[in-house]
Amino acid sequence: MWRRDPADRVLLMAGRTDHYAIEPRGEYVFGVVIRNPMLAVRGLQRRLVQPGQLVAWDPSHSHAGTGLYGRPWTCRLVVVETADLASIGGDTELDALADVAFPEPVLAQPDLACEFLAMHAAFATPTTRLEREHRLAEWLRRVIERSGLVRPTRAPLSVRDDRALRLACDYLAEHFAANVGLDELASAAGIGKFRLIRLFRERTGLPPHALHVAHRIRRARRLLETGAPPAAVAAATGFADQSHLHRYFQRGLGVSPGEYQRRFHGHARVPEPRRAPST
Repeated sequence: MWRRDPADRVLLMAGRTDHYAIEPRGEYVFGVVIRNPMLAVRGLQRRLVQPGQLVAWDPSHSHAGTGLYGRPWTCRLVVVETADLASIGGDTELDALADVAFPEPVLAQPDLACEFLAMHAAFATPTTRLEREHRLAEWLRRVIERSGLVRPTRAPLSVRDDRALRLACDYLAEHFAANVGLDELASAAGIGKFRLIRLFRERTGLPPHALHVAHRIRRARRLLETGAPPAAVAAATGFADQSHLHRYFQRGLGVSPGEYQRRFHGHARVPEPRRAPST
């Protein structure tokens, strides 16, 4: 069990077990069975969950599970506080929604299961708060829509949206070293977070966290060019540590921060072009 950041409203679990029982207290539990089936029980209903299937348990009932024929199973789980799903209902991109309930908790949606595992892996590595919240919000949205619980509305983009996007981009540039959250960014832009994600996707082709990281990398390059140590640069630009900076630097530029610094302060400079002698 772990929580990537104390500010996150997500608890992650991974492992192997032969039984479990949960009495939900305003929490949602999502998960994917990785190896061996399990028998899930909620009230009088029993369901066999096969490897690769996604489960979505809402807080309406307690539920429990046992291994089929007593064999343990392996799974990955995410526990999400109610507020994360309730906030989806108040967004202008979706119809009004009170409580999100999943009448059929076992979802045969291979693509959603794969996306869940990718999100779970991202939460297990150093990432920005904005990236984690963006991944979770987008995934929850798809689960809710795919379950037929809500119909998305798509208001056309407007001049107000242009201003909102500009405000969001400026906010990310000004707070490049801060651990900006998606709700915080949407508040700065003055629109709902799902509409903001749509704006970034349709107008820039990037998710908000990608632009945020780009600002950090840009600032990190300048600091490295002054000779600052990579560890100090990582701390000054909002990365979790030097290895976190290294990963994004390698991904974006193809070289490590140290190699970039060495190349920038290379042994030889490009010589000035010779001028023809005057006559």
